Parts: sequence; structure tokens; C-alpha cells
Amino acid sequence: MNTTIVFKPHPLLLPLINMIMVKDVLPWKDTSRKVYSYPPTPEHCIFLYLNSPVRAKKPGEPEFTRRSACVVVGPQVTTVDLELSQDHRAVMIGFQPGGLYRFLGLPMTELFDDGFDGFDILDKDIINLIDELREIKQPEKINVKVQTYLLKKLQKVRELLPFDKAIGRLQKAGDNYPIGDVAWDACLSIRQFERKCHERLGMSPKLYSRIARFSKAYRMFEANQHLTWTQISYSCGYFDQMHLIRDFKEFTGVTPKLMSRKLASNGLKFQAPLHI
Repeated sequence: MNTTIVFKPHPLLLPLINMIMVKDVLPWKDTSRKVYSYPPTPEHCIFLYLNSPVRAKKPGEPEFTRRSACVVVGPQVTTVDLELSQDHRAVMIGFQPGGLYRFLGLPMTELFDDGFDGFDILDKDIINLIDELREIKQPEKINVKVQTYLLKKLQKVRELLPFDKAIGRLQKAGDNYPIGDVAWDACLSIRQFERKCHERLGMSPKLYSRIARFSKAYRMFEANQHLTWTQISYSCGYFDQMHLIRDFKEFTGVTPKLMSRKLASNGLKFQAPLHI
């Protein structure tokens, strides 16, 4: 059994932060570990693990390795398997498109397709924040503490550009928003826009829009596996279900049928609650 609560950010944080999510996985009966496959999403984020440690493994890696209690996730194109032990509690800080770049001041190409130790990237305040969060039981109070931490960091955040607003619309519209129109709304030439995408998103706008569309489809799939692939592909703007299944295999590494079995076996849903 697992519970998820998603909190809206303070109005001052809204241009930077998309949401704060507190995830609890209640202890199960045996002592086994559960594995959840976390596919790519367009959202860059910071994960804080407050109880038992999490171990992770990417395709091709021989074994799971322990993750830091603070993990920064930038542009992701590969599914990561997360191994959870009992009493798992995680806090996810989800950033608006381009928000993690504005928060860290690091080109997202330096954080490409992996989970990076947040203690190497963030200032020492994050250590104190995690220590304080571990003493708090109520998710609502965890949210207040996290947002207070973020509000104190706003003065050092890089300015919001027309690019950031335009890329937010691209994330929601996907391929229905031509790149030329996005660049125009960002007040940039197409070449300038593509360079800015690599800096602030870590990838090309075309790949970003594909991941955004796939992520919407996957979240619908995870939330309601009774939907047909035709229904999901139509809702998410795919030409047909074969195009959706192609993206599914590319970004998860498995067929939809196999992923459905994985979800059924562990009972975990991490991405269905995401507000992207």
C-alpha cells in the first residue's frame, strides 16, 4: 500500500516550482524489496529520501547501487529501476521547464540521464533540511518546511525568460506546437532556441516534446490500465497506437505488456500522481 500527496507551490514559487510531492510506501508483510521502473519524464526534480535508502540500476549495469539521500535528476531519456526497502518515504521537488537550470545555474547537459548526488551540487542547507524533515510525521508540515527552504533561495535564482514560458507551453502541447512557433514565442531564432534548449533542458526541443508526450501517455497508462492503447494514443496526440508503442519501447526498454506485469506485481504508482 502506498500514499501520495501533491502540494501546490506558493505563488512566489510557481514560476520555478511545479509541485511538491510526498510519497510514502507503507511496510509490506515480508522482508523483500520492491522494484519500480521509473521512465523518463520532462520534469527535472530533486528527490529527498527520508527513511530507508534507495538503490538504483540503469540498463546494462550489473547491480543496484545505493543512492544518496538527496538526488538531483535533470534531463532523462532512460528508464531507471529503483529498489525500495520497507518504510520508504520520499519528497519530490518538481521544477517548471527550465526551472532546475535557473535554480542551480548549471547547464542541464552536465546532468544528463542520471541521478546525481545532491550533496555535491547543492549548498549545505540541504543537509539541515533533510535532518529536519526526518523528524516530521505529517506530510503537510513537510511541505511547509520544503517550501520555506525554497522561498529563501529565490534571490539567487536566475531570471525567468520568455524561453521558459514558451517551453512550458511546448511541454503541454508536444508536437502540436511547431518548433518555429515556440522559438518565435521565446523571442529567439530557431538556432538560438535550440542552443537555449540544450542549456536549460539538456536536449533538443524535438526530443523534449517526444518525452513530454510519452510521459503523458505513460501516466495515463499507470493511472488506469483499463484504457486501451487506442484511447491513450488518441488522448495524447499520437498518430496511431503503433507510434505510441514505438516510443514506449524506446523510453522504457520493454513492451507495454511487460510493464503492466511489473506494475501489477509491485503495486507501486509513482508517476500517475505527477502534475505535469
